[in-house]
Amino acid sequence: MASELCKTISVARLEKHKNLFLNYRNLHHFPLELLKDEGLQYLERLYMKRNSLTTLPENLAQKLPNLVELRTTVSFVAYCCSTQCLQTFDLLS
Repeated sequence: MASELCKTISVARLEKHKNLFLNYRNLHHFPLELLKDEGLQYLERLYMKRNSLTTLPENLAQKLPNLVELRTTVSFVAYCCSTQCLQTFDLLS
């Protein structure tokens, strides 16, 4: 993972951000750093527009329990969180 991305995620974890913007990062895989430990349990909104993701992690709902909005561009989604986890799931083409 690029050091800038690691730094952004680390700051969000330390400062208990509720919103995280990872738009236009040229990501091909969901950053697993987002799912490590319990540091991002406060995260409510995750913005990942205009990346090249093809799947989302199966344990997304468990690892980010307060996530209510995920905005991403996904060409194929193998898994979608339950409706109790996400109030808004925006797939843009």
